Amino acid sequence: MRTSCCATNRKSWSGPDRVRQIMKTMRFAESSATWVFAQQAVSRLLVAFKFFLLARLLGPQSIGLIAACLMALSIAESLTEMGMSHALIQRRELLDQDGLDALWTATVLRGLLLTVVLFAASGLIARLMNIPEGKTVLQMVALVPFARCIASVRVVIAQRERRFRTVALLTSTFVMADFVMSAVAALTYRDVVWVLAALPLSEFLKAIASYIVFKTRPRLNFNTRPLGEVMEFGRWVWASSLLTVIVNQLDRIITVKTFGVQVLGLYQTASRLAQFGVADFGIAMSQYLFPNFSELARQDKSLAARYVLALFGQLGTIALVVATFLCLAARDVIQLALGEQWSGAVPFFRVFVYLMAAGVLVGLLTAYLRGTGRPSRVTRATAMQLMCLLATSGILVPWLGPIGVAFAATISVFLCTAVMLWDVLSDSRDQLRQLLPLVTVGVPVAALLVVLGQVLSTLPYHAVGLGFVSAIALVLPLQRLRAGISLTL
Repeated sequence: MRTSCCATNRKSWSGPDRVRQIMKTMRFAESSATWVFAQQAVSRLLVAFKFFLLARLLGPQSIGLIAACLMALSIAESLTEMGMSHALIQRRELLDQDGLDALWTATVLRGLLLTVVLFAASGLIARLMNIPEGKTVLQMVALVPFARCIASVRVVIAQRERRFRTVALLTSTFVMADFVMSAVAALTYRDVVWVLAALPLSEFLKAIASYIVFKTRPRLNFNTRPLGEVMEFGRWVWASSLLTVIVNQLDRIITVKTFGVQVLGLYQTASRLAQFGVADFGIAMSQYLFPNFSELARQDKSLAARYVLALFGQLGTIALVVATFLCLAARDVIQLALGEQWSGAVPFFRVFVYLMAAGVLVGLLTAYLRGTGRPSRVTRATAMQLMCLLATSGILVPWLGPIGVAFAATISVFLCTAVMLWDVLSDSRDQLRQLLPLVTVGVPVAALLVVLGQVLSTLPYHAVGLGFVSAIALVLPLQRLRAGISLTL
């Protein structure tokens, strides 16, 4: 009788229940993609909620001031970004302890120098950006680079080793802390300075926690000899990051210099709302796929090329359909999220959803090209994007005004996507058929949504019907995308 019971248990455990248990374990394992997407979802939701709360409480003028100060921070950080963390993830062999200490020391010195320069030059930067009232805010933001750079290098090693659960929990915890502190400051003081004070504070707390979580302590090492190979890879990441931030911020610089801080507030808020609707999933996927593409390329480069093209076809389909739906429902989305005072952001939002759709694909292709050891290709594509932005801005801004800046930025991102896709196709031209879903599903569904949007425009709540059609059309592409991501393991 006992033997029969044991046999029954073994039989039950070897059937569907065992499969479900294994899948559940894999889904929440240390290296599971679930953690990356969960981290991105939590982080982006909280950042978006914070941004929209501030938009409602402070208005376009204050949001424009915050955007201008954070833009200055992004440019300054990219000017000194050495790309060492990317190199540490991509290289075949991990650095020894002395090399890791040297890398951490170089990163800390970079952060300290950046903080000092930003703090000292805050008045000059405020005058150059036509925001004289922003000096104090810039001084507060100047503390962020040092806080970020003193974090333990073991966080990067955890990403290399695909310990996504640990990194996700660490990051998400302090995004929550920043959200709570910013929300309390906004509700209590209604002042930009107090709101932004939460950012450096949460970064300092995160840096301290990184040493506790990974049970390490900082060690200074000024010998840069072990960093030669890392710097060789990192210089292309630096060049790409610098060009990317110039491209990403140039349109905002043109907007604030030409049309003022209030228009920048509308422009930036529409961009953030569009990113929340389209690009956040792509950001999480890129963070997850970069170390996976690196591992695949070390084993079989042609296999990596096949997977990235399959993912591009499905992701492009999803991004196009979602962007088209959001474009058609733009007025309802803006009114629901921000209120009637932000109606001026609707035209920008309709353009930015397509920019963010292309941005998702750029992130995917960037993860592949860097993961396969070719960051120079990313740099070249970004340089072409910058030239395109400058040329199209010179034509469209005098003709169309502020919305011309948005069109110029979107056109340049599509060009960058096309250039990088061509580089990927050169690795595996026989896999061009992987892009068919974008043509056979994405384009027809987007056209159908446009037609339905015109036909149903006079009906109340017509956006709900469009959303229902979009959701049905995306069921199969989402399933295939999920399966494709799983295959990269």
